[in-house]
Amino acid sequence: MQAVILAGGIGKRISPLGINKPKAMFRVAGKPIIEHVLDKVKQAKIGVQELVIVISPGENAIEEYLGDGSQFDLRLKYAIQEKPLGQANALLSAREHLSEDILVMNANDIYDYRLLSELAQLGQRKSLDVALAGREVVEPNKFGVMVLNSNKQLVGVIEKPQKGAEPSNIAVIGLYYFSPKVWDVLDSTPIGETDDQFERAYQKLIRPAGNDFISYNGPFETYKYPWDLFAINDLLLSQVHEYRVDPHAKISPVAIVDKNVFVEANARVLEYAVVRGPAYIGAGTIIGNHTLIRGGVSIGQNCVVGHATEITRSVIGDNVWFHKNFIGDSIISDNCSFGAGTITANLRFDETPIKIRVGAGRVSSGKKYFGAIMAENCRTGCNAVLSPGTKVGPNAMVGPGVVLHDTLAADKMALLSKKSYLVSENPVELATMSRSEQLKTLKRA
Repeated sequence: MQAVILAGGIGKRISPLGINKPKAMFRVAGKPIIEHVLDKVKQAKIGVQELVIVISPGENAIEEYLGDGSQFDLRLKYAIQEKPLGQANALLSAREHLSEDILVMNANDIYDYRLLSELAQLGQRKSLDVALAGREVVEPNKFGVMVLNSNKQLVGVIEKPQKGAEPSNIAVIGLYYFSPKVWDVLDSTPIGETDDQFERAYQKLIRPAGNDFISYNGPFETYKYPWDLFAINDLLLSQVHEYRVDPHAKISPVAIVDKNVFVEANARVLEYAVVRGPAYIGAGTIIGNHTLIRGGVSIGQNCVVGHATEITRSVIGDNVWFHKNFIGDSIISDNCSFGAGTITANLRFDETPIKIRVGAGRVSSGKKYFGAIMAENCRTGCNAVLSPGTKVGPNAMVGPGVVLHDTLAADKMALLSKKSYLVSENPVELATMSRSEQLKTLKRA
């Protein structure tokens, strides 16, 4: 059996996080998301030795990081999807490398590895040309929805049906088993006006009498919007059930580190720091004096969490520096630096769910608490405030004292206007007056 990982696409909805690097290369709990997917393939033990990864032109970061797969005990090949023409086109881009039954998965989905095992076993045991997995959802009109017959077998899929007209509440999970017959149906299914060529093609492989399918109710998270990283982070950290400190890490005897915390090599947790799990502390990272890490936090490599900083429910990249900051419910990418006193405000006064700018409009994150989304190579000055749901593009700077209310585009700088304060004569003779006399003079002034 072979496998295909679809890792192409532009990722417009995750902007600004996908501007400088591929979507699947965002690190959570110490690894890029795509590496977590490879881990699932290995854990499933389904005999997949060779995988083809479909990437977009110029996305060399994935191939440079994963290489030929030897470090993961896998054989990796790469295919280029020249244009973002959907899943069908992506799979066809890998065709020359594939000759067996295949598992097709997305590079941005995280789930229990046993789902891979069950899907592969179902397809092979029943000699199916297509095997799907589905799960019950609250809003099926937002997904591809399964059509079932009277025997509760799969007979079709309707992509994003009208609300109220859904044939079931079972959505198709983005994980597929195909026999080699998939190439014939892909060739015979043209691109249409709607983005469902892939779904229209594979439905031709469903047996008229109905297919069995996997009913899956385990953990499943996918990275479509920036805030999906919180759920992925929570899922990965929920698997941390033991206290694991690398032998080359150093924990002060007067620091507090919970049991469900991973601390990697050469990391240091200094005096009076508190790390409440679940949490991940990357290699070479310093957790400074009197800091507080709580609520589910993933911190990358070579970061410095300076004195009196608090970080909660956040995903932090590599080489990020903090100093006397509050970072709440935020996503911070690599190589960012926060001036002393900078905070990410994460709650509106009316406590309504935070809406995030996506494209020309705003989309509700569904989250009551949401701080900032910051791409790579950004800086803030002292006492800057990033309002709830603020997005900061790569290579941008938020100046001292700025209260940022909306998106700051890539390569831009936000600074206070010189007209934001007044200069007048000082009526107080500070050097010669007592404190009480100074106060009286100020009152008269």
